[in-house]
Amino acid sequence: MTKNIIIKTSVQKRFDSFMAHGRVLFFSAPCGFGKTVLADALLRGRNVLRQSAADPDCVIPPSAQDWDILLIDDLQFMQEEAGQQALCALIRSSPERRFVLLSRGVPPGCLSAFQYTGLMTVLEADDLLFDAGDVRRLFQLSGVNVTDSEIDGILKESVGYPLGVAITARCMSPDKPWTPELVARVYHEVFLYFETAIYRRFDLPVRRFLLELAPFESFDLEMARMVSGDPRAGERLDWILRYTTMLRYEDCQRFHFWSGFRAFLLWEMEREYTEEKRKALISRGGLYYELKEDYAHALECYTSGGDHSKVSELLVRNAELHPGMGHYAEMEKYYRSLPEAEILASPSLMQGMSMLCALVMDYEGSERWYGELQKFVEHCGRQDAAGKQARGRLAWLDISLPQRGVKGLTETIPAVFRLLTNKEVALPSFSVTSALPSIMNGGKDFSEWSKKDDLLYKTLRLPVEAVLGRDSVCLADCAIAESKFEKGEDVAGRMLSLLPQMNEIRNYGTSDMEFAVSGLLARSQLANGQPTDARRTIMVLRECFAERGLTRFLPNMDAMLCRIDMHTGDLDAADAWYREKAPCEPTHLNVMRRYRYLTQAMVEIMQNRPDAALLTLSPMEPYIQNCARIIDGIHLNVLTAIALYRKKDERWRERLTAALDAAAEYRFIRTVSVYGTAVRTQAAFYPHFLEPSLAPGEELTPTELQILHLLCADKSNAEIAQIMDVKLPTVKTHVSHILDKLDVKRRAEAKTAAKKLRLIPDDL
Repeated sequence: MTKNIIIKTSVQKRFDSFMAHGRVLFFSAPCGFGKTVLADALLRGRNVLRQSAADPDCVIPPSAQDWDILLIDDLQFMQEEAGQQALCALIRSSPERRFVLLSRGVPPGCLSAFQYTGLMTVLEADDLLFDAGDVRRLFQLSGVNVTDSEIDGILKESVGYPLGVAITARCMSPDKPWTPELVARVYHEVFLYFETAIYRRFDLPVRRFLLELAPFESFDLEMARMVSGDPRAGERLDWILRYTTMLRYEDCQRFHFWSGFRAFLLWEMEREYTEEKRKALISRGGLYYELKEDYAHALECYTSGGDHSKVSELLVRNAELHPGMGHYAEMEKYYRSLPEAEILASPSLMQGMSMLCALVMDYEGSERWYGELQKFVEHCGRQDAAGKQARGRLAWLDISLPQRGVKGLTETIPAVFRLLTNKEVALPSFSVTSALPSIMNGGKDFSEWSKKDDLLYKTLRLPVEAVLGRDSVCLADCAIAESKFEKGEDVAGRMLSLLPQMNEIRNYGTSDMEFAVSGLLARSQLANGQPTDARRTIMVLRECFAERGLTRFLPNMDAMLCRIDMHTGDLDAADAWYREKAPCEPTHLNVMRRYRYLTQAMVEIMQNRPDAALLTLSPMEPYIQNCARIIDGIHLNVLTAIALYRKKDERWRERLTAALDAAAEYRFIRTVSVYGTAVRTQAAFYPHFLEPSLAPGEELTPTELQILHLLCADKSNAEIAQIMDVKLPTVKTHVSHILDKLDVKRRAEAKTAAKKLRLIPDDL
């Protein structure tokens, strides 16, 4: 078998480096990764003393013995501190010798000093996994013919696990085809090996603990306690992490099993647990996710656990939440899978289906479920509690459905106010922001109300507060301040009266309103030339919300921070947001993410990728038209115009005109002023939105631009003078002016600055 050992090139290089400059080589990987045979192959022909920590008689040898390399296998069994300290002392006292340590666990803490000083090399499981070339070499050594497609399949099934690949090669020799039956046989052999070599060596409580966590792709300590019911869950996790490498960190608090070991645990679970016990276990995971308000995972668990009543209960509960708080997108498939008779029997589910359809732009389906809810009300008596609930759901939909707009709300809200006063309805919670940093452009677009904001503030404030309850705390004051802000008015005085009410919002209102007020404050700070203050406003709120578990707001906060970064010219930060957090989902529109879509398009324009921006923007158009989103429409039209202009597509004029017409109708100066020269004067200025620009009065003259291009093409002053047919002192004067305007000291810096300002092509 030794002739079939594969030594990866990367492993050989690290071994050679260890022999030349290191002191300790530590193999840390689960069983079946070939640690022992690999170490033997690497050390062949050398003076090696071999020991196993699993041997009861294993002791650290005296330094006087004749050996050059000490190999200790199964180091995870050396748990006594005295043995570990003796090993460290021997390593320190023998600088001319080498130590190869093999373990199924992580390096013990006593060896950390050697790792930090660069004297210890650690080879982990990922370093030992086979790639396609390794698989091909192993099969060649085994005398087995294998095709490229079979290698791809073997890698997919084995994930490069050396033992799995080796068993596959043996099972296919001689000339047996790679079939599903052969794959099943390999899995069976690997699992039997795991059972004997690992699982049966664990204590019974550890085995049970492992099996009960196996159904879950990841988990934290709290989930481990809840699912297993084991009060010593923390100790179990610590032991598994310390003495095996089967469990891996997903982040600082969450863990997941190595995929091959998890597959084995699920196989073992099928053999040891009844179906009823397995389903009960998975349902306990559903309870954990439910308490965390992670309804998508909770529903997945309850569905797998066969607990239909919990599925229905969660869907009903979610249907009572407003879109900003509900999880309609994640739960859509579960709503769609409900029997229609079950939906028709529940006012909450009919309300939920109407809102769900609206959010996926199925407005016909939304109105259909609204109509079914109306029929339900008609069949209930005035004193029927179910009828009262259904009337409340209808009133909620009248106010909340996005396709209804706001034109009818001036009649709807007073009517609902009367019903509440007469105690004829009870309403679920609302949100006018849908977790966005805006009231004017939140759950609905209130542009129509902005035309008469002072009048509506006086006449509708009390009914709105009564209808919306906690959701209305400080809403009217924030809404009128935002309306004035969109119209370009100075709202500093209004903000000074709003900010002292933040404690009232926190104590008696909602986090939605807290974000709306903070968002307006940040926007006004940005408009007043205080970007640092604007960033601080959002960052402080983000940290606070993260601590309070209000994660639904964080993506829009991050998008807002990205817009601030673009405003200040921090293009690297904007690029980082785009790579890590932008939705980037052109074939699927989630209307609750529209603030992020618009931000994404802004970054794409900043990156000079107009086609990408148009792809991001176009799916939003039907939603904006059907739901009368005036402010979103202005933003979309301006961004589309800029992208079209970059493509030299004359249709940009039509889109910019549409944006300016809408802005003029509603007097939304601020909505368009953020785009700078793109919309200052339609005829005189062309879009240069999000291009870093020189300060006013510092623009380069045409002659300076021409000299800048030559300078960036690495032409000397003398060459520039010859090309432009001007005197050398004239060129020097122009170059000096260019460097001053670009705020740089050297010619090399000028080229970098010019590219950043997009004054020259990137490929120059």
